Amino acid sequence: MLHRLVPVAVVWAAATAFGLAVALWTTVGPVVLALGRGHGVHVGDLVALTAAYAEAAVLTRRLLRRA
Repeated sequence: MLHRLVPVAVVWAAATAFGLAVALWTTVGPVVLALGRGHGVHVGDLVALTAAYAEAAVLTRRLLRRA
């Protein structure tokens, strides 16, 4: 069972890291949620996280069906 969960955890960790990296290095689109002075969540951050998590979901399904 563990041999199936480790790759899934790696996929989700990579998707999260990608989304956070995009949020760190870009300021695409308007601010959706202001977190503080000079900090906030942009539309581009949400798009990047949505795309990364959608791909992670597809990869998770493939990994779990293969095993």
